[in-house]
Amino acid sequence: MTEKMNGINVNDWAKRRRKLVELENRFFRSRTHTSVEILVFLAENEFHSKLSAIYENTQATDASVRQHLRALEKLKFVSMTNDGNDGRAKIIAMTDYGRRQLEHYTEELANLMSANGL
Repeated sequence: MTEKMNGINVNDWAKRRRKLVELENRFFRSRTHTSVEILVFLAENEFHSKLSAIYENTQATDASVRQHLRALEKLKFVSMTNDGNDGRAKIIAMTDYGRRQLEHYTEELANLMSANGL
C-alpha cells in the first residue's frame, strides 16, 4: 500500500526532498536552506541589500546569517562592501557569477519539482 500525505505519495515526496538537499549541497555547499533564503532575499531586492535587512528578513539567527554569507562570499556568490552613507553598515550584493548560479539552481529546482523530475 502506498502512503499518501495530502494527496502526495510519501515515497515520491521523500525522494524529492532528498534530491533538494543534494541540489542545495552541490550549489551552496550547505545542507540548510539559509543560503538559498539569503540569495532569494537579494534577488527580490534588486540583488543587493543592507546586512541589517538580511538579518531582519531571514528565519536564521544573526550568527547563522554571517556564517552563510562568509560561505557565499568564499564561493563568489556575493560581495560585501561598506555602505557609503553609513560607515558602520554593510551592503551585500549578489555577483554576476552568483546570479548565473542562482538561475541554474532555479532551473534544476523547477525540474525537480515537476512530476517528470524524479
